[in-house]
Formats: sequence, structure tokens, C-alpha cells
Amino acid sequence: MRFNKKNPACAASLTLVLAIPAVAADGEGFLEGATVNVLNRNIYFSQDFRHGDTFNNPQTGEKKHLRAEWAHGVIANFESGFTPGVVGFGLDVRGQFGFKMDGGDGRVGNGMAGNGIIPRRGYDFDGKPKSQFGRTDVALKVRLFDDTVLRYGDVRPLTPVVNTSDIRLLPQSFRGGNVMNTSIKGLTLQAGKLESGADRTATAHGGDLGTAYGGRFKDANDFVYFGADYQANDRLLLRAHHGRLDDVWNQLFLGFDLKQPLREGLTARAGAKYYRTRDTGQSLMGDINNDSWSAHVGLDVGAHRFTVARTEIHGDTPFDYVWNTWDFYLDTFSQSSDFNSPNERVWMGRYDYDFAGLGIPGLTFTTRYMRGTKIDGTDAGSHYAAYQNTSHGREWENDIWVGYVVQSGPAKDLNFRVWHATHRVGGDNSASANLNELRLIFEYPLDFNLL
Repeated sequence: MRFNKKNPACAASLTLVLAIPAVAADGEGFLEGATVNVLNRNIYFSQDFRHGDTFNNPQTGEKKHLRAEWAHGVIANFESGFTPGVVGFGLDVRGQFGFKMDGGDGRVGNGMAGNGIIPRRGYDFDGKPKSQFGRTDVALKVRLFDDTVLRYGDVRPLTPVVNTSDIRLLPQSFRGGNVMNTSIKGLTLQAGKLESGADRTATAHGGDLGTAYGGRFKDANDFVYFGADYQANDRLLLRAHHGRLDDVWNQLFLGFDLKQPLREGLTARAGAKYYRTRDTGQSLMGDINNDSWSAHVGLDVGAHRFTVARTEIHGDTPFDYVWNTWDFYLDTFSQSSDFNSPNERVWMGRYDYDFAGLGIPGLTFTTRYMRGTKIDGTDAGSHYAAYQNTSHGREWENDIWVGYVVQSGPAKDLNFRVWHATHRVGGDNSASANLNELRLIFEYPLDFNLL
């Protein structure tokens, strides 16, 4: 394969990452604390629509029954250490690019709002599929007193109110600044202001902010967040976070996770999460008055893990989150559907098995079943019009995941994952589709020592 000369990001990403050590400052700690790694990721992604459901070709509008894409991505990361002193300086650089392996115009989604891994040309992702795509992210960082780190540039926050997506071929990033403090044992404080985004398959920065179910808004100037995580001990985690999407919403998150060993090989688990979302400012998404919560209980028995969860969405809008992130800390998230429709009630049963119990370390199996009922979006506003024709909607999904990580040898850490989902809708649910989804994921991480 050849690099696309018309897309400098594709050609320059790895070169820039690997060149940084050669031009970096020679301060103690900058290179000594640096890490370089390259991740090769190969994904096949298909959705077979059933019972008359289809998707629209974004370019032609033609209705199709099968969406299928295959692509390879390379993600190269350089993370420096810090220069010596009370105030230390550092630099993080990530080069990432993807190649379309297979996927014609009629079978490719849009890589963004529609599921998929290959982007299309155009602001609304409705042009022809791209053969190559990529970009370079850069962030400057400053360390203060060994326990506070500030970053500015292309950042990747991971919080319950803005969780940078890395569930497709390439990761998402945001342009802005953030700060993290760990001066108190067990307590992590973080805050930030994000001014634009670079989507999972974007070739440039500066993309508009928005919401996953409402699209992007030029008038949403920033996203401001802050929060605290307190690891009280090895059993209890407490979390409180807040996010404000400019002129769209204020969102509060509260949650805890608890695990309690009962005896050797037997551990009980429990947890709960709550989101309170209200419109603010110009209310670009209309009136939002949503309270969503979930809770789970579980039991680990040797290599077996059993989990039961409940989620309730209270409000005439769905539980929404920041554009193309994965802010889904509710316990009934799934592979194909978010199970977050207006007024939806969801049950989940999940079973995990670690084959290390049979002497095959690295091999894992997961299956789960989710059922959602009482979907009612008849009072949803115009920005969530897809739900307005649903008053007694239902949906269910069964996921089966198998994964294996090579444990030793020259292919150590090479991992394979097979994800299959069956999703069906019932009642008058017209906001979701009947489909079978398959993802085949291969990843090979490589780490390099600079010194």
C-alpha cells in the first residue's frame, strides 16, 4: 500500500512520532520516562438488517440491507517523561492512520453518526468512502509538585460525562486543556475545557461539538467538566462528576462500585450510577429533563462471573451523551443498542468465563441478554423526533463475545476478538432496527525502549 500524498497526516503521522525522541530536549527525565508504542488494529464490521429494515447509502440515499466494512489502522504513541524540577515539561504525540481494505460505496456507513469504521468525504460524511485517512495529535503537558499534571492540545479525557471514544478503528480526541491532581491518597480530581473535537476517522481538528443523538452544533462553543473519583480501599470506589455542554445541557453523574470477598474464590459485587441531565442556556436541543439510573449485583465464583443489572430512563428524551464519545456508564450498555430510549426500562443478565480456570489463560467468553420495554417518546421534542412515533416500544439483544490474548513468545499480547450481536425490536419501536452484527478485531501492540 502507498501513502496518499494528498493527505499529509497519513504520511507524516508515524514519522513525526518516531522523530520526536531525536529532536526532544535533553533534560533528565524527558526521555528516561518516555514510552513509545505502536498498535496495529484490524477490524471487520458488518450489520445484516432483518425483517425489512434497511439503512440508507449516505451518498445516494439508496436503501441497503447489508453494511460491511474492513479496515486496518496503525496508532503510534510517544509520551515523554518530564524535565527535572518542581515544574516539569513534557510532550505527547500520537500519529494515527487507517486504510480501507474492503467496503464499496453501497456497503460503507459514514464512520461517524452511522455505525462503521471507514469515513466518507464531506462535513456530513455523505460523499464517497475514503481509501486512507489519519491525523496527528499533539499535547503539551506540565507537571507541578509531582501530583498535578496540566495538558493543552489534543487531549483524551476519560470520565463518566465525557469519555473519549476508542471503540472503532481509530481513537477520538478533543482540542482543549485539562488538569488532573492526585495529591490526596486515593482521590483523583480532574477538570477541563474542550473547545472542539476530532472524530474517530477525522483527518483534521476543529470539529464542532454536539450530542450523540442530536448531532453537532456550531453554536455549542465548549464543553466544561470537573469531577472526583475516590478509591476508598481496594473494595469501594466513589465517583461524582459534572459536565456542561454550552447552550445544550448540564449533566451530573454520581456512582459507586463495591466488591466484597466472601471467601477464597468467592466475591460479591454491587454498584449504582445516576445521571441528571437538564437543558441550559439557549437550549439548542430543546427542553431536556432526564433522570437515568442503573444498578447491578454480581457474584464471582472462581473463573465464573454472574451479573444482573437494571436501568431506568425517566424523561421524554433519551439518555444522551457528547457527540461520538462513549459516555455510557449505565450498566446495560450493549454492542448494538444503547438501551437508552425515552422512558425505557431495561433488565440485563450477563455471564463471563475466564478459561484460565481450565488451564487456558488469555481465553475469555462473555454472553449477555438485555430486554428493554415501555419505550415512549411521544412527547419528545423536534430534536429527538425519531422517537415521536413510539408509545409502546420494546427491544432485546443477545451478545456473544470470545477473546484471546497470546500470553508468550514473539506474538505476545496479540489479541483476537469475535463479537456477535442479535438485536430485535417490538411493539411500535421505530427508532431502532432489527439486525445481526459481527465484529472481528485483531490487535498487535508493540512497545519500544528509548534508552
